[in-house]
Amino acid sequence: MLYSKTLSLNCPHCDTKCQFVVVEQGHQKCINDDKHHIPYICTNCNGLIATKWTVHNNCSPDEFRSSPGGYGQRLDIYYPIVGDWKPRVNLQLITNEKVRTDFKEAISCYNNGFNNACMLMARRSIQQEMIDKKATGKNLYQQIESTGISEKLKALLHKIKNFGNNGAHPDFCLFDEEGNEIIDKHGFAKLSLEFLDRYFANEYEIDSLVESAPRSHKELEEKEDK
Repeated sequence: MLYSKTLSLNCPHCDTKCQFVVVEQGHQKCINDDKHHIPYICTNCNGLIATKWTVHNNCSPDEFRSSPGGYGQRLDIYYPIVGDWKPRVNLQLITNEKVRTDFKEAISCYNNGFNNACMLMARRSIQQEMIDKKATGKNLYQQIESTGISEKLKALLHKIKNFGNNGAHPDFCLFDEEGNEIIDKHGFAKLSLEFLDRYFANEYEIDSLVESAPRSHKELEEKEDK
């Protein structure tokens, strides 16, 4: 499909073949995949989609729009934009790249509506964290318990583990305090991210704040002794 400010597509939000109108101010060229990313809005349900376009020759967003056929613009993929969840913790403070990458993928899954995948990647991020901490045990529960983190943080990680199990296994259910089954994949996925974000903030952000704070004379001496 060639570039146009109006596209006829099957809407992933309302499951209808309808017209989409470009959101002009959202056009960006991504340096990672070398594609043009352009949001569109459904004229039937107002659902947002992200589109990715390939061009034959390098061009800026302005050139891309001013000459719709001049650069061989071709639509590669489109998918729904359903969320804009962002972490509060500074991701650069998560020193293990594998842990950070899995957390970012969990966020991306949630923001694109893949709730089960989000929960699975959040759980995987915990497993990467346990490997980094050299935790011991036959399973993730035992590995979490073997760490020196606080009981409150352990409880957070166990909840994320349970959400991940719910995402992976159709027969793994979650219940309220009265024993009633809860079916809320979107809510579980969001809690996975919120809990993981809180864990990372405690584990990495607090350390960074303490490390950058002014030191007493005694603390300076202790650091020199090390």
